[in-house]
Amino acid sequence: MRAARLHAYGHPLVVEEVPIPEVEDQQVLVAVEGAGFCHSDLHVIDGEIRVLPRLPVTLGHENAGRVARVGRGVKTVREGDPVAVYGGWGCGLCDRCVTGYEQLCRTPRWAGLSEYDGGYAEYLLVPHERYLIRLERLEPRVAAPFTDAALTSYRAIRKALPHLTPGEWALVIGVGGLGQFGIKLLRLLTASLIIAVDIDEAKLALARHYGATYTFSGREADLVQKILDLTGGRGVAASFDFVGSDQTLALALAVTDTMGKVTQLGLAGGTAAMRVLQNTRFEVQFEATLWGTIKELREVLALAEAGLLTPIDLEFYPLEAIHEVYARLKAGKIQGRAVIVPQPAG
Repeated sequence: MRAARLHAYGHPLVVEEVPIPEVEDQQVLVAVEGAGFCHSDLHVIDGEIRVLPRLPVTLGHENAGRVARVGRGVKTVREGDPVAVYGGWGCGLCDRCVTGYEQLCRTPRWAGLSEYDGGYAEYLLVPHERYLIRLERLEPRVAAPFTDAALTSYRAIRKALPHLTPGEWALVIGVGGLGQFGIKLLRLLTASLIIAVDIDEAKLALARHYGATYTFSGREADLVQKILDLTGGRGVAASFDFVGSDQTLALALAVTDTMGKVTQLGLAGGTAAMRVLQNTRFEVQFEATLWGTIKELREVLALAEAGLLTPIDLEFYPLEAIHEVYARLKAGKIQGRAVIVPQPAG
């Protein structure tokens, strides 16, 4: 089968032939029809985030497709079933895993980011059927971005819901794929007023289309004061930083109200430097959330299949175009989500 593999940090992915994985007991082989190209993949490819325990490896942690083969003992899916793949695999034994937080496992085995290969390939080996969610209405290639871009935003917003009472303000920094889902979910799950910040005017237009109440360019002078003025000096009840740079984290901390919450989702390498009475108020919570649980993914897909959470703009590319996708995303030319399609439907 064809797969796009990373052989060394700082080098392009190599599309090459590799063996189709053998299926053992409890395992499932999925023919990949959609693999979202995540911004975190840029950090891994470029060597900015060096989490891989081995090289070469096939990247791709945002996947969906159809069951191609099942191992002995698999009962919940069968060949031909359309499925979304939960990618936050854990050891299955530690306290985090047995309480449902596999994505927070101390020895993570995430799809495409561990000893397990990911979905930038024609086939993906899934180690257990519990990681699969059968699709009823969504096409697999459309469902793929919900398994990370939507799921990651969903968990962060759900955890901040106690702060987001009706009439409060929420701030979204960075309107890429995750930020766009973040705005959609804030509109769906809360009655908060939404402020969106980005340096790309086209993405700010998307933010308004998806439900942002106000938008600001990240290049504006006195942005902190403008947000404080807009909110009557209170600031926002919850900030969601989908970038994670020094600048964006400083903005989030500066405009979050007393007893508010700042959530970091982006991994741009920034530092959250909190200095009470200088750059942040009292009793402001800070949290860096990670992905979501299997249960939360089921909830996300239920919202999507009910038509309540709609997809963001998707661009579909064959596996051979993965270098073009890398270049376009790095240049900021992907407005929504790029999805690699190793195996077209049918």
